[in-house]
Amino acid sequence: MTAPLGSARMFYSVDEFRDPVPTTIKGEIPSWVSGSLMRTGPGKFEVGKEAYRYWFDGLAIVHKFNIKDGKVTYQSRYLETEAYREAMKAQRIVLSEYGTMAYPDPCKNIFARFFSYFFPPDMSDNDLVNTFPMSDEFYCVNETYRWTKLDPRTLDTLGQIDLTKYIAVNALTAHPHHEQDGTVYNMGSSYSYQTGCQYNIVKFDPLDRKKCGPDATVLENASIVCSIPASYSLSASYYHSFGMTPNYFVFIEQPLYMNIPKILLARIQDVGVTECFDWHTEIPCRFVVVRRKDGEIISTNYTADSFFCFHHINTYEEDGHLVLDLCCFEDARIVKLLYLSHLRRPDEEKSFPEPQCRRYCLPLNLAEDEEVNNNAVKLSYTTATACLQKDGSLHCQPEHMSQVERGFEFPTINYTKYNGKPYRYFYGTGLAGAFTDALFKMDVKTKKLWTWREKHCYGSELIFVPSPDGVEEDDGVLLATVVDVKDDKGAFLLVLDGKTFTELGRAVIPAHVGVGYGLHGCYVPEAQPGEIFKKL
Repeated sequence: MTAPLGSARMFYSVDEFRDPVPTTIKGEIPSWVSGSLMRTGPGKFEVGKEAYRYWFDGLAIVHKFNIKDGKVTYQSRYLETEAYREAMKAQRIVLSEYGTMAYPDPCKNIFARFFSYFFPPDMSDNDLVNTFPMSDEFYCVNETYRWTKLDPRTLDTLGQIDLTKYIAVNALTAHPHHEQDGTVYNMGSSYSYQTGCQYNIVKFDPLDRKKCGPDATVLENASIVCSIPASYSLSASYYHSFGMTPNYFVFIEQPLYMNIPKILLARIQDVGVTECFDWHTEIPCRFVVVRRKDGEIISTNYTADSFFCFHHINTYEEDGHLVLDLCCFEDARIVKLLYLSHLRRPDEEKSFPEPQCRRYCLPLNLAEDEEVNNNAVKLSYTTATACLQKDGSLHCQPEHMSQVERGFEFPTINYTKYNGKPYRYFYGTGLAGAFTDALFKMDVKTKKLWTWREKHCYGSELIFVPSPDGVEEDDGVLLATVVDVKDDKGAFLLVLDGKTFTELGRAVIPAHVGVGYGLHGCYVPEAQPGEIFKKL
């Protein structure tokens, strides 16, 4: 299928390029940047005569930009998951995805096909959302219990992982947190007759390969730190990320709830999982705070007017408060606007709700004589409030961080040094108009904005790479894949100065090499196995 010009071009199938493709360098890429930018995303939207309907349904492809001595090569490869292998073999969609329901196998007899309509769709292993290291292992993930192990050097698929063999969860987020010793934390939902729906904080201790041997996996070190009961035992909230500080985890239960009856009937009604969630504006968001040292849930009930959030920017502690910076939508309409039928419209015929950068503050120590409706936030630098209610809860109102420009998404920070700590800068894409037509840097203290924008160019999630000799928070560079849709020019790797937010250089990929718009990824520095986290 021929891709048109405009932002719609980013949402069509691309070929894989297994061998490294040289790029043309314009400007200069610092010689100290030595490693690989890894990204995942959808790459193939048609199989045989069938087509996927939703952006997150396309078969997963891994992109790799190898950077060394100021030069860059590009290569890509489709993940050889069950979803990919079976689809290629049958030349049809075999496993159901977010927005596309797979039809029963036409080779089955009529009775088998009939009864298959009344079972929930099979869980896909189409791991296109994110990719990251854990100890000396590397994984591509979706938002299910099925992960794919990857060789980051060759992009070979090393095998499929069923997380339920290691930990009792039905799904995990695609945005774990990690510490410099290699410890990884994530959150996953679970469902059982005894407990109903729960949200679980999961810990993966680092793997000591010398002690455990070559056949061990870091996944064997999984344990549940805390289980948070859902507000509704038969319905779990959707969440994509969570917050972590040195002493606390913060989970947001937002009012986009899974409708179990709809999931059970999804196949017979020919609707994807995206149609099986219900948005409830009238239900407030709930902030759940968990102490890291003992997994205890803080008793204070923190609430806020309903909002929808994919991504936490950062969470930190200051003077008896937890400060949460988030990219927030007013509601969950964005979920329904990611169907390809919308994304492939001409730019002048589509638009997206603009997510706001919001700051919420959660006071940790309330005074015994705290008055009802009194603002308990004591931080002088924010207008965020948290007022005690008659039922003992604290209702939070946010500070809107930017009055100049809106549409902040895909946030990133200097993660290694500032995740979970007071910080000054974050970076992201501008989601407005036709799509992500800008990249930005924000000073969360002064609210100053820096913007990179180029006509006909659509930038992906920025990845911050700290300078090895850096002293200040923004000493480093930012890497982003940019698709240039003008006259079929192709794509390039953009390198921005972290401090000035000006372009240092770009690595232009040959026009015949199609690069779709990816979702998430990471920078993998040159390092010995197991030492990556110390250099991130």
